[in-house]
This record gives sequence, structure tokens and C-alpha cells, in this order.
Amino acid sequence: MKRSALIPILFLAALSCNRKESNPSQNTMKLHHGKNEVYYKNHGERIAAFLFIPEDFKEGEKRSAIVINPPATGVKEQTTGVYAERLSKKGFITLAFDPRGFGESEGHPQLQNPYKIADDIKTSVSYLRALKEVDKDNIFSLGICAGSGFAAFATAFDSRIKALALVSPFLTTSEEYLKIFGGSAGLRQKLFPAAAAVEDSYHQKGEDKTDRIVPITEREIATARPIPLGMRDYYLAGKPGDVPNWKNELSLLSLGPTLSFSIYNFTNFFDSVPVYMVYGELAASAAGAQRFYNAIKGPKEKLVIKGARHFDLYWKPECVNPAVEGISRFLKNQVS
Repeated sequence: MKRSALIPILFLAALSCNRKESNPSQNTMKLHHGKNEVYYKNHGERIAAFLFIPEDFKEGEKRSAIVINPPATGVKEQTTGVYAERLSKKGFITLAFDPRGFGESEGHPQLQNPYKIADDIKTSVSYLRALKEVDKDNIFSLGICAGSGFAAFATAFDSRIKALALVSPFLTTSEEYLKIFGGSAGLRQKLFPAAAAVEDSYHQKGEDKTDRIVPITEREIATARPIPLGMRDYYLAGKPGDVPNWKNELSLLSLGPTLSFSIYNFTNFFDSVPVYMVYGELAASAAGAQRFYNAIKGPKEKLVIKGARHFDLYWKPECVNPAVEGISRFLKNQVS
């Protein structure tokens, strides 16, 4: 299947015309304070999520809500769950979900497609708006790491999302791959043939191929870029992100959609979208985060945590605490 610059346009058209499936039984289920395990559907595929109800919530109230989108390959039991629980203690109803194909959600296993994940965010907004506990006019989106770009994309084209928060934004672009491989000719010679072989295998035999996202072998470590190297201190055995539902795999079918996506192409859609950004002073992702922050012209605020690296904001209390405080204050100021 040929990919072109028209793909994002066609995708957005499909979003505006094709409403998602809902699950009425989930919308009427009895929710309790703290963590609730909930499920809803997008295009016939089940999405699994944790829905946190604040401990001080009272029957009949309507609270502001936040949809929290994970890093690449991330699941709700990891950093999104941390932020969801912490922000619920600030009074928000929060939803940490597994994108389709990851964790407990249905879908093509380990397939990362930024446009599909943005669609899952929009479906999550639809799910929240149907809950009687939620103030549907005050719903926000929060993205972490690569999920920041997907959350930003969903927010840019969905007026139901009132404001956006970004934590440790890792905003990769095709520009980086072009530089690494010496231009588009290098990509077509060195990278695309492997992806094409997987496309053939999947469509002809139903067989997919995955690759590790976190380097393990000496060869992988020697050639890894800073972010994958940093993932070793969060995701591997015995580390904070070591949970049963996470897999150190990514479908090679992810290459095409991931390579075609860049949130920097959509910065002109944020002229009226309030954005709060937090990242570590020493994060490998800091320059890309600052680039996005400089490019957007709407209401914005940022917090740079001194001495912190990219993955410190995933779980370390000394980084998560000020991030949550800042996000909570900023989003509450957007409530009407």
C-alpha cells in the first residue's frame, strides 16, 4: 500500500465521519472510589483502561477528567497509572488506557500507529463524556514520552479536549531518520526493504515480525540511541516499569505510520489550545520538547525540572510530584 502526504488528511476525514462504537453497559456500571478496571470499544476492538475516581467524589457531582496516553509500547500499569492515580488525588477523574494492540487491549499486537493511537484517545474522550460522573465540557489530555505527540495530534483536531499536558515529550520526526540514513535514498536502500518484506509476509501468510525496543545484547547497546538506552533503567527486569503486561517488542509494521508522523507539522493548530509541558533539564528529549514549545503560539507554560533526565519523570517522586502539581494547577485554571 502506497503512503503519501495525503494519509493524515484522509485519516482525519475518516475520524469526522465514522463515530466510534460505545459500550453502554460500561457507561452505566457502578464506579467506586479509587481504581476501576473498565473496558470500551473502538472499531470493534476492546480497549482496557484504569479509571480513577477521586476519594472525595460525592454522588451527583461532575468532575473534570484527564485521558492519559502512554509512551511507546507502554501500558497502564506503568507511568500512566502513576500519573492517573496522583492526578485523581488532585480531584480529577483520570483514565489510563492501553492503546489497541498493547497490554490488555485487543488489536494487532505491538503495532504502533500514531494515527490509530490518536483515534484511541478520541474514543477515550467519547467514553468519558458518556459517564454521569464526568463534566463533559472539561476534559483534558495528557501524553507521556512518544505518547505526547499522539496526544497533541488528537487534541489539535478535537475541540472536546480543552487543554493538553505533556510529560517528557519525545517528539521524533522523519528528519532524524533522514539524517541517520543519509537521506531518503538511504532509507529506501537500508530500512524500507526490511519493512516491505514484513508487509508481504503479513498480508500473504498472516505472519508479523517484531523487534526489541529496549536494547539488551552488547551489539544492540553499542548502537542504541540515548532514549532506548535510557529505557533499560525503567523497563527491564527488576526496574520500576517491569510489569507482566508489558512486552519488549514492536511490530516492524510500525515503521511506515511512525515514520510518516511528526507533530511539528501541526503546530499551527495550537493557537488557542492551552498547553502545559514538563521535562527534565538533562533529558535527551529536551531539545525536541523545547522546539515544539517554541513553535506553538497559544496559551502555554512549562516546567523544567533541574538535574532530571527523561525517565526520571516516569516514576521518581522528586520529579513526579512537581509535575503533578504543575499539571493540576494549570488544568484547573482552564476549567469553566
